[in-house]
Amino acid sequence: DNPRGERSMSIENLCKPRGEWNTYTVVAVDGVIKLAVNGKFVNGISRSTQKKGYLCLESEGAEIHFRNIKIMELPPGVTSPEQAAPVLD
Repeated sequence: DNPRGERSMSIENLCKPRGEWNTYTVVAVDGVIKLAVNGKFVNGISRSTQKKGYLCLESEGAEIHFRNIKIMELPPGVTSPEQAAPVLD
């Protein structure tokens, strides 16, 4: 996991050409985060300091569109208060 440092790049570029939709699958369980692009694992990290919190979708420098977003909450793991994002009112 994350062999190239704190901000690693994917091991393979599996993104489809401009104008085509990509499918991303992100699974986060107890500080282990895995990313698959178009059905194939490309990146991950273990021992994440944050285990519970917010989701953020972003683009780096270009317009982006999202569709068919599905979120599934997995059974809770062991999370200390320091490993969870603060609750916002």
